[in-house]
Amino acid sequence: MANAIELTVSIFLLTLGASYLFQHEQWTLFLREAIQRPRQLFPIALAMLAAGVFIGAAYNDWSSTWPVFITVLGWLMALEGALILIVPGFLRPLQKIPDRFLTWYLRIGGLLLIILGSLLYWH
Repeated sequence: MANAIELTVSIFLLTLGASYLFQHEQWTLFLREAIQRPRQLFPIALAMLAAGVFIGAAYNDWSSTWPVFITVLGWLMALEGALILIVPGFLRPLQKIPDRFLTWYLRIGGLLLIILGSLLYWH
C-alpha cells in the first residue's frame, strides 16, 4: 500500500506542477474567480479533505525523510480542504496579489512540484 501511495503522490505532484507551469494563466483566472465565489471550491475541498485524510492516515510514517514528506503533505491537504469548507474566505488575502506576481508564483511553484514529484518517484 505504501508504494501505491508514493506513486500516487508523485504523479499528483508531477501533474499539478506541470499544470501550474504551463497553464498558469488559467490557474490565475481560476483563483480570481474562486476568491469571488468561494463556494465553487467546495467540491474540490471535499476531495482534498478525503484524499488528505486517507494519505495522512494510511501512510502515517514519521520515521524518515520521504515518508514524513508524504505524511505531512497528506495532512496539509486535509487541513486546506477543511479550511475551505469551514472558512471559505480564507483565500481573500490572495486578492491583493497582482496577477503578474501570482503568475510567477504559480510558475515557480509548478517547477518545485515537478522537482519534488520527480525526486519522490525516483527515490
